[in-house]
Amino acid sequence: KDRLLVFPADIRPMKGQAEFLRGVLFGQASTHRSAQQLKGITIVLAGSCDGNQSYCEEVVQLSQQVNNEGILVTIIADMLKDDELAQLYAAALGVVLYSRIDCNPRAVYEGLVTDTPFFVTETTKLPASIQHLGHIVAGDPANLASELADFIQFAEGGGFTGRGIEFARKHLDEFTVYRRVVQWADMKYLRGRLLDPVMKNEEALAGALAG
Repeated sequence: KDRLLVFPADIRPMKGQAEFLRGVLFGQASTHRSAQQLKGITIVLAGSCDGNQSYCEEVVQLSQQVNNEGILVTIIADMLKDDELAQLYAAALGVVLYSRIDCNPRAVYEGLVTDTPFFVTETTKLPASIQHLGHIVAGDPANLASELADFIQFAEGGGFTGRGIEFARKHLDEFTVYRRVVQWADMKYLRGRLLDPVMKNEEALAGALAG
């Protein structure tokens, strides 16, 4: 696995990209250990602007701040094709969902197929049978940096290795994922307007998977 996280969601307030980035900035200022653990990590925000232009602009500004502080390398990608997103899942240390209101847990299950653990908020309402396959947090930005640092340290140490793929082999197949899980998830993906500056598919993948 690369030192890479993927945040697969359209950019809109309920998905929590701004809160996530503010939490990273807060942690950099307050916790030296967390900041050091997060250095060298790339996070790809994989989703296009979902129509709330002011929120999308805020996310772009916050991502630039994070990059300027040298904490994480933040890449904003537009909506990726399924095979491109699958490449990111396979390469990533973790799938991040930081929603305040709702999450689409389909991304969690897709990550498990590539043995990629999750870092999510409690609003995902994941079933007890998979909660040990990742890290679930309350969603308080003040604690995000230390919680994310702990997740990364555990993932890089091999703490999740083999768990997700084993669960997927036993309990998930294409039929199950797309009939049961996706029906439970929020299936309404709206294609929002693209927001500049964002990176196109090829640029995002090249930046995230370089090295």
